Amino acid sequence: MSVRRRYRPPKPEDISAIREAIARFDPSASTTIVGADKAKVRDIFAPMAHSKALDPATTLVLGARGAGKSFWASVLYNKDTKPLAADLYPRLGLDKLRVEIGFGGVARAGVSKSEIDRLVPNGREKIAADPFWRAVIAGAALKVTEPDKKHAPTDMLNRFADPEDWSDAMAEVDDYLTQRDQTLLVVFDALDAISEDWGRLSGLIDALMRSVWELRGFNAIRAKLFMRPDQLSELTLRFVELPKLRSGAAKLSWNQADLYGLMFARLAFDEEAGEAFGRFLRSRGLDKLPENQEGLRTWKLSNNEAQQQELFEAMAGNFMGAGPRKGKTFDWPYNHLADGLGDVTPRSFLILMQNAAERSQSRDAGAFILLPQAIRDGLREASKVRIEQLNTEYPWIKRVLQPLAGLRVPAEPQVFFDAWTVNSTVEAAVKIARKENALPPVPIDSSRKLLNREPDLADRLTKMGVLTSRPDQRYDMPDLFRIGAALLKKGGVTPKT
Repeated sequence: MSVRRRYRPPKPEDISAIREAIARFDPSASTTIVGADKAKVRDIFAPMAHSKALDPATTLVLGARGAGKSFWASVLYNKDTKPLAADLYPRLGLDKLRVEIGFGGVARAGVSKSEIDRLVPNGREKIAADPFWRAVIAGAALKVTEPDKKHAPTDMLNRFADPEDWSDAMAEVDDYLTQRDQTLLVVFDALDAISEDWGRLSGLIDALMRSVWELRGFNAIRAKLFMRPDQLSELTLRFVELPKLRSGAAKLSWNQADLYGLMFARLAFDEEAGEAFGRFLRSRGLDKLPENQEGLRTWKLSNNEAQQQELFEAMAGNFMGAGPRKGKTFDWPYNHLADGLGDVTPRSFLILMQNAAERSQSRDAGAFILLPQAIRDGLREASKVRIEQLNTEYPWIKRVLQPLAGLRVPAEPQVFFDAWTVNSTVEAAVKIARKENALPPVPIDSSRKLLNREPDLADRLTKMGVLTSRPDQRYDMPDLFRIGAALLKKGGVTPKT
């Protein structure tokens, strides 16, 4: 005979404090490698799956928008966060790591975009980019052996006009580090900020990869490139060793347990609501709060899905409706936030939760911290934000999605093609891409016209994860984009509240 556990009801003030803490999440703000928005110790959550991404031996790290690329780059660089990362990933030897920034996309983070434009003029990427990136790497390396000198790219270009001089200087730094059992890691982040022109960006990143590949000849000098997967696939990179670099890449992926662990860790260390969250856990007979960040490794709510589900159901109820037909509250956010490639990012997950908490504050939530209807509304906000973020990289995406508003998915491909054809979508999107110097929505060359290119557009959206192709050949759109784009789906969340 099973004994049913009896719980003490949580205090109303604790429920309010926890809800307010979730409403204070700031997931939409992008982390920068340095500055006011750099990674903070209290926000570090370290999934074991991310170990390879932080490993100095891993050169290429791939992650979707909002997956944490800049966050981890910042953690590795900054002196207040790297020690904690070294404790959380003890096998990586991060305590013996010296980190310098090659490029970070913001002021005081390595070489600036203006320096790149000045020293590698547009159209001269094939000639000037390789020596430029070697100069940047040399400048970072010489900070080890010449810490009191300045190592501006212009000075490095003059100093190492002869490639043999560059090799000799790098070998000297390598020997210095090896004798002290240290490793230098040169980090390159926010690479899309190097240029708005995708053709120029391809040439610059091609050269960067060649320069980074040369470092394999040294024992203690490494580089790490943080990139989006679509950048790697969409840029016309000609680097011959790219397949080898790609095969050894690490991907910043987040499973359901990781995302709930991240959320609960933020609550555990919230200065205003941490104690209330601890009392809430005790009221449910769940694991007590970790004493410090290192304690997250063994804290069950970091990765134990059974305990995570019990906690979240105490916060939001068991189901999204009156019964299981509408889905479980625990699984629902993750299932509806995936893009067409199966990726769910912390940014989208936390936006959903933050918005759900805000909306639950203004409603009678009773004993619950989050209401199911507010969680649905949070998905609407996450979808809206995701499309806005996508639009910064592909300024034609809104024009492509606009003619699809009101369509019911899944639908036959011709339904999409007709909607685009009537609105001259391909031509309009190509025009926007040209104006913004962005990657075009369909391949363009002098021999191909823009008529009947709708299948190419659908193929592009599928590769981006905006569309999916079902086994019966019909196109579908993940809720992450569908709701913000105002498409309909039987039984799905409606686009508008």
